[in-house]
Amino acid sequence: MPSGFDGEDFVDATFDKVDYSEKRLSGKSFSNCTFVSCTFTKTIFSECTFEECTFDKCDLSMVQVKGSTFSQIQLLGCKAIGILWFDIRIPFARHAFSISCTDTNISYSSFFGMNLKKAKFAQCVAKEVDWSECQMQEAVLKGCDLEGARFAGTDLSGADLRGAQNYQIDIQGTKLKGAKFSLPEATALLDSLGIVID
Repeated sequence: MPSGFDGEDFVDATFDKVDYSEKRLSGKSFSNCTFVSCTFTKTIFSECTFEECTFDKCDLSMVQVKGSTFSQIQLLGCKAIGILWFDIRIPFARHAFSISCTDTNISYSSFFGMNLKKAKFAQCVAKEVDWSECQMQEAVLKGCDLEGARFAGTDLSGADLRGAQNYQIDIQGTKLKGAKFSLPEATALLDSLGIVID
C-alpha cells in the first residue's frame, strides 16, 4: 500500500489516511484507485487524471481541480465542500466527467454549465450548490438537502428528487418533464408561481 504519491501512474492502488492538505499534486494519473480516510483539504490537483477512482470518507474540501480530469468517480461519506467542478478539463468522451456521490457533503460547490446526465447525488448535503445551466437529465438527487441550491436554466428532465428537501426550483425556468418528486416537499415547486395554498 503506497504511503505517498511517488511516481506518476497509479493503477489499482489503495491510499489509506494520507494527509496531503494544502499541497500541490501535479501530473499524476490514478486509475481504479481507492482513497480511504485521506485528507486533501485545499489541495491543488494540477493536470491530474482520476479514472474509476473511489474516495471513501475523505476530506476534499476546497480542492482546486483546474486542468484535471475526473471520470467515473465515487465519493462515499466524504466532505467535499466548496469545489469549483466547472474548472476541470473536459477531455474526449472516453474520459468524460462523471460522478457519483453518496452520503457526502458537497455544499457551496459549483457545477455551473456542466453535463451531469445520470449523475448521482444520493443522501447528500448540498446547501448553496450551483447547478445552474447544467444538463441533469435522469440525475439522482434522492434524499438530498438542497437548501439554497440553484437550478436556473437547468434541465432536470427525468431526474429523481424523491425524498429531497428544502429546494426552491423555478418551474418556469427549469425543464422538469418526467422528474420525480415526493410530497409534501413537492409543494415548494409552486412557490415560483406566487400562489397561496391553504
